[in-house]
Amino acid sequence: MTNWTATNWIAVDDELARWTDLGRRCSLWLRDDDAIAASPQLDRLLHCCAQAGIPLGLAVIPADADPSLAQALAGHPNVTPLVHGWSHADHAAPGAKKCEFGPERPADLRQAEAERGLSVLRALFGARLLPLFVPPWNRMAADMPSRLSAAGYRAVSAFGPAPASRDGIAWVNTHLDLIDWHGTRSAVPLDALLDLLCRELRDRREGRQEGRGNPAEPIGLLTHHRVHDAAIWDLLDHLLDRLAAHPAVEWPAVESLG
Repeated sequence: MTNWTATNWIAVDDELARWTDLGRRCSLWLRDDDAIAASPQLDRLLHCCAQAGIPLGLAVIPADADPSLAQALAGHPNVTPLVHGWSHADHAAPGAKKCEFGPERPADLRQAEAERGLSVLRALFGARLLPLFVPPWNRMAADMPSRLSAAGYRAVSAFGPAPASRDGIAWVNTHLDLIDWHGTRSAVPLDALLDLLCRELRDRREGRQEGRGNPAEPIGLLTHHRVHDAAIWDLLDHLLDRLAAHPAVEWPAVESLG
């Protein structure tokens, strides 16, 4: 379990105090990936968000989406389904980073799969679905924004500083991944996560661009409920406990972001 001492949060608290002194609030949002069906892990995530009073963007894999998922979300109006690729299949060239919608595949085929994903999830969730595309592994070919716009999408969410909106597509990225994918595959080290959070808060307070199209873009937290262990749940619980009701933080509705 993480050692949650007050010293871990001094820099974050100091930075948030600067926001308060300026009479400003920073926007945060939470995106969870790889949803396919109702499960105890999903129930825990939904309860966590409901208890904290924050909205959730839930990225659903269309090819595997089960009707039980829509039933699980029925009592959670602050959860907004998003489109997570098509089947979360890796089509990258040998030796390349995993990618479902990369340049190795014909553009027309990629667009057709994106359209199919949107159609399948609209049938499952109706108007509740936000036409926001979350590319598996947070990467896609450079021509995908224009293809997604043509397919009926309004926004994209990947990872890292969001580029300027283009091709009729807005970008609403995530920036803080709670999982140490390249190491323990458990919770990311607390010090590293809080250092990054401080940097994201400071950059927005000071209006720094640093590669992002919008210096005031919301800070996105990224989770994957299906693979959470006790340490990851603990990290999420404590982050939301400290941030959800902070006077310098706001959590806009997910549908307002895209």
